Amino acid sequence: EAAVLAGIKRDRLTLDPGFGFGKKWDENYPLLARFDEFQSLGFPMLVGTSRKSFIGRTLSRNGRDAPAEQRSYGTVATQTALILKGAHIIRTHEVRAAVDAARIADAILAAA
Repeated sequence: EAAVLAGIKRDRLTLDPGFGFGKKWDENYPLLARFDEFQSLGFPMLVGTSRKSFIGRTLSRNGRDAPAEQRSYGTVATQTALILKGAHIIRTHEVRAAVDAARIADAILAAA
């Protein structure tokens, strides 16, 4: 609302909850689980979970976080979940995988 009060038109604003920024790795999952609650704010939602460390920690093996190049499936899983919960824009490193995930999520939403 501060941006609107400063003269920025509402239709020029997008919100990003900042997955991975200033949070412990496990604090991202409640944010993801309750992401649909952001819809009440009335702004398009941008998300970026691509290769984030919380995915690496969740996919860890033998006490070692999965390296960034091994987080693709976890990234697609979070992107799909977020689209199903109302994300409008996906910021990603792997465009083709994100587009495929979005197409599947959109088909699910269209069938509801």
